[in-house]
Amino acid sequence: MSYRKGRIFHWVTGVVIGVLAITSIVGVYQYKRAKDLALAVENQYVHSFHELTDYVKDVEVLLQKAMLVSDPKQMAALSSEIYMQTAAAKSNLAQLPVSELNLTGTSKFLSQAGDYTSFLAGKTIQEEVITEDEFLNLSQLAACASGVSQHLEELENQLYAKNLTLKEAVGMTAYADEGDFLSGMEGMEDAFQDYPSLIYDGPFSEHIEDMKPLMLSEEKVITEEEALSKAKAFVPFNWREKLSYAGESSGTIATYDFTAKGERGREISIGVTKHGGYVLYMLDSRSVSKEILSVNQAMQHAQMFLKEMGYEFMESSYYEKTGNVATINFAAAQDGVILYSDLIKVKVALDNGEILGFESRGYLMSHAKRNFSEVVLSREDAKKKLNKHLSIDTVRLALIPLDSRREVLTYECKGTFGDKNFLIYINAETGREEKIFMLIESEDGILTV
Repeated sequence: MSYRKGRIFHWVTGVVIGVLAITSIVGVYQYKRAKDLALAVENQYVHSFHELTDYVKDVEVLLQKAMLVSDPKQMAALSSEIYMQTAAAKSNLAQLPVSELNLTGTSKFLSQAGDYTSFLAGKTIQEEVITEDEFLNLSQLAACASGVSQHLEELENQLYAKNLTLKEAVGMTAYADEGDFLSGMEGMEDAFQDYPSLIYDGPFSEHIEDMKPLMLSEEKVITEEEALSKAKAFVPFNWREKLSYAGESSGTIATYDFTAKGERGREISIGVTKHGGYVLYMLDSRSVSKEILSVNQAMQHAQMFLKEMGYEFMESSYYEKTGNVATINFAAAQDGVILYSDLIKVKVALDNGEILGFESRGYLMSHAKRNFSEVVLSREDAKKKLNKHLSIDTVRLALIPLDSRREVLTYECKGTFGDKNFLIYINAETGREEKIFMLIESEDGILTV
């Protein structure tokens, strides 16, 4: 080998060795970094798990206290604390790598424990007696809390004893055997084998999950061809022959779905209920470039459309403007009473008043002829229940849904305080203040919070 070739050989060898050395260093660094990251993730999981265990233990103790409390103020304080502790427990549970597991019972318990005690606190404040069934429900909630707490503490002890780690849960999509953390968490569901069915005035009551569309309860199933005919009658004439079958949707309200395509990517989709053949939704994708009509004019277009489609006695309430389209809420009315459960939403283009959207889920779920109970309070008596600082503008009867979906007949009292408008609902039978909303009014709409 010549001297020059030797130098080149040594130079290339040195470069290769250097590259290999750098690659090795980078590899070691990346390995260490990945290991440190995995450790950090595991530590975060461990922290969330310990927090979950502590919060559930607190809930267990608080529920046992609630079973013995007799003072309404004390019950209110306990329910507030239970609500906060269960919310914190749910937050920490959500941070654990358990998305692959079926923890329905645990999640449901954490939601209902705080909500149910709030319901009981409301009863005691109104000087209503907690029934034996309600006390039994509370004791069963406490028993479930005890079972979950005990299970979590056992897992925690195994973590402390290093008989169990969270290493296999980091980045893992399924558990491998009965001895790992994920299997241990799934075993927590055993505590809910005797879990009570809670039916009460609250958003997590069992009956809400089982609710069926009232308007469709006695309707017969229609065919796909009949549904297409209903859809054609609902859309503008020039779209009718373009509609084609797009499948079926299941769920609380099952539908036949249809679509129609137009120029420049414009598309209309519409769903017709299998029971009864009512339009559940319609959506037109047309983009609206300018605003010519006022909201009042848009409301008139929407009202005329609803009448043409057979929806009589609908009153407009709140609206929102987005992209030169007004979305207007309509509620049914009966005997001078507005029915806020029976809700229909209509989208109106503000350039020419064309109907671009329709949604009737609330109406289909709730609409029926109501038999109103006798009104005990007069309008004047209802006004006396209001805060003296509210300047009253209007008072009218309204049927409103509570969080439990139970409806109550109320006086809707609209008034002002400062520079804000408020709606306060007074129970027309008991005089109880049921709800209070502030109206958010701007150029883009009127909404309630």
